[in-house]
Amino acid sequence: MKTKLPLFLALGFAALSGCATAASPRSLTATLAAERGAPAALVNTLQRGGRLTLADIETLAILKVPDDTTLAYLRQNGAAYELTLAQIDQMRNAGVSVRVIDYLLASPARVVRTVRYPRMWHGFGYHHYGAGHHSDGFGHGFGHGGFGHHRGHH
Repeated sequence: MKTKLPLFLALGFAALSGCATAASPRSLTATLAAERGAPAALVNTLQRGGRLTLADIETLAILKVPDDTTLAYLRQNGAAYELTLAQIDQMRNAGVSVRVIDYLLASPARVVRTVRYPRMWHGFGYHHYGAGHHSDGFGHGFGHGGFGHHRGHH
């Protein structure tokens, strides 16, 4: 029984580690592109996980790399694309599918843009001259210190 337990653990670990090493969209796309004759520069970009140009995406379509593979790569990469009507027409003529073009058109909306606003004190930008707190009633008139309140006291 003692020899069966370590063997069972070793087999279980090997099975679990095999699941963790499944091909990533990046390596799968690079492998398919290389097998289908993609230029070395494109294969290198795919292996690095770099942003694809529209010409790169057209090349993948011409090489018949499946849409699901291209879309998985684009999703993992997370780059945003803004297309003109001329670029959309060019991509359609090159054989890029509607699914891929639709994804590219929606990509700017997927990119999270973080905007930081200055910290507000009492509703205004500077905490010493804000909502009338301790300011002899020079506030906004509806809170502490404005219209009938003296030094922020009720």
